[in-house]
Amino acid sequence: MILAFIIIVIHFVADFIFQDGEWGATKSKSNIALLNHVATYTTFWVFGSCILFGIYSPEHTTEWYVTHSIIFAIITFIIHFSQDYITSRITSKGFENKNYITGIPNFGAFTVIGFDQILHYAQLFLTFYLLS
Repeated sequence: MILAFIIIVIHFVADFIFQDGEWGATKSKSNIALLNHVATYTTFWVFGSCILFGIYSPEHTTEWYVTHSIIFAIITFIIHFSQDYITSRITSKGFENKNYITGIPNFGAFTVIGFDQILHYAQLFLTFYLLS
């Protein structure tokens, strides 16, 4: 339970608080902005996953923690970049068309953002589980 909470908090801080406003506004059109966002996000996970692996797998060596954290970060970078590449473009079109909410069922831009977050959490939990 605490592990899930820590993963959620690290994700929130890395994905929202440390995302420059310009990156968020332009990552649907600029791969440089998207790269800046995902690189910053991944940097948090290099350190965060190392700490989490240390807490939840204390029997391993420092080399194991570092190696697994790097693997975790590489997987996270690739998936986060790919996912945000797609979802930011869908969301951007929704906002341009003022398609925020579509009624019930709601398939507007905000729903895409929510689904994007579910996918991020699924990737983080699954990757951590498989590597630990």
